[in-house]
Amino acid sequence: MSSQYRVQRLRLPASIYDADAAEFREFSDLTDAIERQIWGNDDRCSPAAFRLGVWRDTSYELTSLFFVRDGERMVGRGWCQMSLKEDRDRAMVRAEVLDDFTGRGIGRLLLDAATEEAARYSRTILNSFTEHPVGFDEEAPDAVVPSTGYGALPADSRAVAFASAAGFELSQVERYSELILSEYDGGRRALEEAATAAAADYEVLVWEGIPVEYQAEMAVLLGRMSTDVPYGVDRYESAEWDADRVASLEAQLSDANTLPLYAVARHRASGQLVAYTSLWIRSGKEDVADQDDTLVAPEHRGHLLGTLIKLANLNAYRDRFPTARKVVTFNAEENRPMLAINEALGFRPVGYDGEWYRRLG
Repeated sequence: MSSQYRVQRLRLPASIYDADAAEFREFSDLTDAIERQIWGNDDRCSPAAFRLGVWRDTSYELTSLFFVRDGERMVGRGWCQMSLKEDRDRAMVRAEVLDDFTGRGIGRLLLDAATEEAARYSRTILNSFTEHPVGFDEEAPDAVVPSTGYGALPADSRAVAFASAAGFELSQVERYSELILSEYDGGRRALEEAATAAAADYEVLVWEGIPVEYQAEMAVLLGRMSTDVPYGVDRYESAEWDADRVASLEAQLSDANTLPLYAVARHRASGQLVAYTSLWIRSGKEDVADQDDTLVAPEHRGHLLGTLIKLANLNAYRDRFPTARKVVTFNAEENRPMLAINEALGFRPVGYDGEWYRRLG
């Protein structure tokens, strides 16, 4: 039945309010509808202005977007995202279809379009991800286990079957967790006291965006995120960060109407920044924050710095946004140190993302 469908490329408007933005807004609405059908809530949905800002091409990344209609209705979407500085042999691809329109070959058409786009830029490795709410048996004999050996995905998942049929292999499982802010207050004081005592040699700074004078130093820590976090068998290259790239990220988030909140730890004796954590708060969705990176330099671990800066950032989020309700985050299932910190703060798993890869040719 796929022959009756045609893949179209989405063109980004200058603004979500422009006369030619209707198709983009429809695409954004479709993206939200797909997230709701998976999760049953809006936690992984985003305002259209956020998507427009982060989907624009930059000097560091290209994004191509595709869609399929059934009659007049947009029912499936696909995309291809490619780094321009590192991992220039890779592309992140995805294809998603509304439940009522699956089984018609639409997903494969969209995935083929994203794959062709990657090949056009000479990419030879494809990455993708699948989303899975909790509630399946992770110990089932037929559960799909990644190369890391940590975590599992349900074998009867349509998304798993689609990825496998398309030639992808499961590299890693990431835990998707949520923190209900009203429920974490009970143990907060004890955590703060323990972390403050353990980190007496450090001070915490909290920023709304990275100040210009710290962007070069923060670039060092941001770059380490690509080397210090765990990976499965499919490993990425180290990212090259400098002050210009940090400034570009800040400008992109501003364009996406998103406020990044940072809490950093500075070593008192050396004056060096040695740890950071960030929350992204999207305009129009201030009640749910995305926990982005958290990193502690290896030589400064063992002082509860991860706990200390996360607590500082959560406090800043609640102080800055009275409607703050929830924080969501992702961690590799094998990253036990960071999962332990999050669990102590009150994060609980609500689902898992499978990280997949495929080599072309």
